[in-house]
Amino acid sequence: MTVATAIDSESIEKAARDLQMQLWDRQCFFWPGQKVTPLDACDPWVAAQHLGFEVQEGWLDSEGSSAGRYQLGGFLNRQAKLIGISDQQKPRTQRFTLAHEVGHVLMHPGIHHHRELPLSGITEPHEAVEPKERQANHFAGCFLVPTKQLRLAFRASFGVEQLTPTDEVAYELLGAGFKSLMNSPYESLHFERVVAQAVRFRGRHFSALSDLFQVSATTLAIRLRQVRLTGR
Repeated sequence: MTVATAIDSESIEKAARDLQMQLWDRQCFFWPGQKVTPLDACDPWVAAQHLGFEVQEGWLDSEGSSAGRYQLGGFLNRQAKLIGISDQQKPRTQRFTLAHEVGHVLMHPGIHHHRELPLSGITEPHEAVEPKERQANHFAGCFLVPTKQLRLAFRASFGVEQLTPTDEVAYELLGAGFKSLMNSPYESLHFERVVAQAVRFRGRHFSALSDLFQVSATTLAIRLRQVRLTGR
């Protein structure tokens, strides 16, 4: 089993890629008799099973809190080999939360119990402050949206290697409202979110990248920037 020892961006992406390869190599076990695609190996439920963890879904209240006020998005109990995921989250948020907990399993062997507030993307509702949380977020993004598959899908959709927010590109994406895109601050990820949800460009029609990878627009937007498919 691959464990990231030096916790940096490259080792995190490698840990995610190695896990996907392990699932791919065992495809006959996890998907018997089925036609498997590389994106099937990005399933966090299958990843948890491969790592020997049971996943339970339900209402997760923080102990001692009023009902729902501090509802947990998920938790990890390493000793019990159990990951809990709130069933009150949207499906894509559940996928991210579970991938986040899988990241803790692989990269942070010292974490035996972990509780997670609800997540709806890598920076939603706020960007993680703790280094281990940021690492688990990065792992989740890399696992759910692999670099190679993102580049292939991006090229197939947009017909280019990279998009920059020029007037022409912004108009193609938003039409008459393109100026709002041009005036958005770089830190807002507005351009990347628009690209993540785009379904047409220069006469091409395609499924939104966020739909293809079954992640939030924010998760996909951050991956676009990390993989340098968008620029200024």
